[in-house]
Amino acid sequence: MVRVEDISGKLPEGATPLDDISELKPAYITTIVELYNAEFININEASKKYFLKPTRKQLLTIELLYRIHKDMFSKVWKWAGKKRKTNKNIGVDWHQIDIELKKLIGDLQYWQENKIDIMEISARLHHRLVKIHPFENGNGRWARFAVNLFLQNQGLRTVNWPEKELFVNSVFRKKYIDALKQADLQKYDKLIALHIYYSSM
Repeated sequence: MVRVEDISGKLPEGATPLDDISELKPAYITTIVELYNAEFININEASKKYFLKPTRKQLLTIELLYRIHKDMFSKVWKWAGKKRKTNKNIGVDWHQIDIELKKLIGDLQYWQENKIDIMEISARLHHRLVKIHPFENGNGRWARFAVNLFLQNQGLRTVNWPEKELFVNSVFRKKYIDALKQADLQKYDKLIALHIYYSSM
């Protein structure tokens, strides 16, 4: 079984530490690379379900957001799709998670009704999902996945994020983290620019 210290010591700057790996499902996992590969396979299967198979348009709801996370990680983690029960280095107080998600869904409806630019909406949605941080882990990947589902539902191209560069202290990761920090200050230009750039690739 992989140890907490084997994982936490190799996480890129700003990543949520894995405080407890007791709910890791695959017994064969002993390294961070094996963990990432297992998660990648699980997420790839979820991507096929949501993005490749023809389905009806799904409006984002709290229930759907939880289900997306479960579909992304349920073969790797027992806590997949379940909100965290402790506070982390990022995210709202865990007691406020559902309240903040409900507020976000309301804001999303408001942004759409008031014809806010769609790429600004996607950036704001992305930022808020990351900021709420509902789960033990996988929040960034889940947020990007959910935003792409939102964009697909609008008939738009999804954002082709360079996911591998987000697992290391790369130049892109620094730009990405900086864009999220700027969004914390209600400055969305950098995050919007990333959404536009990577949706055109």
